[in-house]
Amino acid sequence: MKHKTNILSTFAAVCCTSLLFSAPVLADDQPIMAGQDIYRLYNGHTGEHFYTSNSDEKADLVQKGWIFEGVGWVAPTEGAPVYRVYNPNADGGDHYYTKDLNEANSLVAAGWQMDNGAQPVFYSGGDISLYSAYNPNAKSGSHNYTTSRTEQDSLIGSGWLYDQVAWNVLGDGYEETDPSLYQRFAGQEFTLKNWGGAGGPSVSMTINADGTYRETNTRLSIRPGIASEYSEFTGKLSDPVKVDDYTWKVHVVSSDLIQPVNTVLHEGNLSKIMLEPFAGLYAPMDFYIASPDKPIEDYPAFVQDRYSILPENLKDSFPGSYTLYTPDGMTFMSIKNQ
Repeated sequence: MKHKTNILSTFAAVCCTSLLFSAPVLADDQPIMAGQDIYRLYNGHTGEHFYTSNSDEKADLVQKGWIFEGVGWVAPTEGAPVYRVYNPNADGGDHYYTKDLNEANSLVAAGWQMDNGAQPVFYSGGDISLYSAYNPNAKSGSHNYTTSRTEQDSLIGSGWLYDQVAWNVLGDGYEETDPSLYQRFAGQEFTLKNWGGAGGPSVSMTINADGTYRETNTRLSIRPGIASEYSEFTGKLSDPVKVDDYTWKVHVVSSDLIQPVNTVLHEGNLSKIMLEPFAGLYAPMDFYIASPDKPIEDYPAFVQDRYSILPENLKDSFPGSYTLYTPDGMTFMSIKNQ
């Protein structure tokens, strides 16, 4: 089953957390116009949001570690052009969007670069206002664009400036979710092999059909009298958001240790100590789930690198199951014994 929910984001400085609300809406008296989804992505390192109608561009950014937040808004396929310019001199780079070609040209004269071959990236048209706001303290991600009045008010209340309507659009944004994804591998065990040399860590986790999970991290200990260190916890995952035909983005909503930190358990002649999570997936964290059908060339570079060193006789079966990976490449799990 697939659901569509609107995107609502709130900010502190240049960081954001996506929230969800109702289905995409067109104004009741709005004339029928052809529309296209404008994808919204977020760079956790620079704080910038990026907007594009190009699905290939979206997929490329996700592969590079950007977080796909869903559809920012629904734009017409024709109307007043909206241009995108790029500031290469800002830390991390920065993009700005405007339907004023003179403004775009003045920014280019000041050292910005016209993006997308100087062609419009999307169009303005419709009865729904798209708001813009400016963060004077940000080097990158200094402008935000949203149809959500709640998100806009949150930004202005946090010190952002220039509360104004940038242009008009056909529909609000949404995220396409698929809660039934968890049912496809409910109860199966995901494992993370030791990539860090002798001593671990290793990770084992199961995800239930309702999106709850249980995970154990284990590694050798150098503490006197303690054989191993571990963290075992349970938690809740968000509904998976579709990124492409093979991939879903998921957020770890909560994680709770099953024993207090520094609890020592004795198992025969061996002892182990509970620590805060040091590997695997724990709140707050975003990660991706990929189906077994995902082509290897569509995975991030670190997964492709792992694939490239496999013996030829193992490549046909890799990854061979649903896989989990984090944007930073630190976590990569596959279903055990598959």
